[in-house]
Amino acid sequence: MGDETCDLFISSSHKDRAWVSEFVATLRKEGLHPWSADELAPGDTWQDSIEKALRDSKTLIMVISPDILKSEWVFFELGAAIAGKKRIIPIITKDFDWSQIPLMLRRYQFLNEPSPSIAGKRVAEVVGKHENAEAS
Repeated sequence: MGDETCDLFISSSHKDRAWVSEFVATLRKEGLHPWSADELAPGDTWQDSIEKALRDSKTLIMVISPDILKSEWVFFELGAAIAGKKRIIPIITKDFDWSQIPLMLRRYQFLNEPSPSIAGKRVAEVVGKHENAEAS
């Protein structure tokens, strides 16, 4: 990740890597600085890297799929974001049983968007409005 700050921490399953890669590319084109697990380089201590990126970010983006909901890390990342009073934006990329989504995540408005580029543009728009409102 280097010294560049990250605006957005992307929480996702490695099985959603293709979708997330296109989503991250769109966010970068929109001028944002996302961090995802793809930023990890060989030899990085992944837990320390994840914790630092999450701590440094302003917003947690959760790419929701049945695969991510099986991960223990999703609950760590979500809990850390809630404790850190970060903005949380859950994105659903494909249809699945909503009852699988943890109650603490259901309190947030979801973005239901199968297209990673459209989702990236929408998130960039929302994050931009949020940051402009904070600056006022």
